Amino acid sequence: MPNYLIGYVEAEKNNGHEDPLLNEFTYGDLKTNGEKLLCLKKGDLLFFHKTIYDKRYITAYYWVEEVHLVNNLINDPFILEKFNNHHLKKQINQLDTSEAIVFGNPIRSRVLENPLEITPNILKQLSRKANLNPNQTPLAAITSALRTWKELDDKDVTLLLDLINENEKSGRLSNTTLSTEEVFQILERDIEKFIAKNPEILGHGYILEKQQHVFSDDSRLDLLL
Repeated sequence: MPNYLIGYVEAEKNNGHEDPLLNEFTYGDLKTNGEKLLCLKKGDLLFFHKTIYDKRYITAYYWVEEVHLVNNLINDPFILEKFNNHHLKKQINQLDTSEAIVFGNPIRSRVLENPLEITPNILKQLSRKANLNPNQTPLAAITSALRTWKELDDKDVTLLLDLINENEKSGRLSNTTLSTEEVFQILERDIEKFIAKNPEILGHGYILEKQQHVFSDDSRLDLLL
């Protein structure tokens, strides 16, 4: 079963069309990549990555539900009314013969609250090693190594899902110093997660008693220390 690590198609480089469309879990491509999509089966996974503030991150993954040739859907009113992926908006004479679209399962697919940074160490653990150019900056080397789709085996998928789950639990805050750009990405829930794991930062003797406690009147307490 093929699974892939895929870079975003940036809107500014694609006539204003962003792909994947994460709000509807669709992704389309054509030619060689379209043929790869058509080989996917239900349950395969696609991980999507992009650059955010000079680092490369996995920001979402799709659990594949269906894959179709766009040509077979172009006249389907139910599909056209519900989905806005630009591949579905083309005229028939504009379509490539292998142009395909993936529909991710809306329950099993996921847009990450806390994107996972792709590091050289993560790439070294994948079954298909990425050759990073030591003469490039870390971002340039990683971006270059992932310019084409990276095929993942089942162990790679397990590794990435485990890392994503750990990363989601920890939030964006850590004991490391953050850049100005990273500070702007911090959310209230990241601060909550950090305090829950490190209550001693508030003072000696603090321990966590409850997190996200719901009272009988449905009001909620973020942290009880």
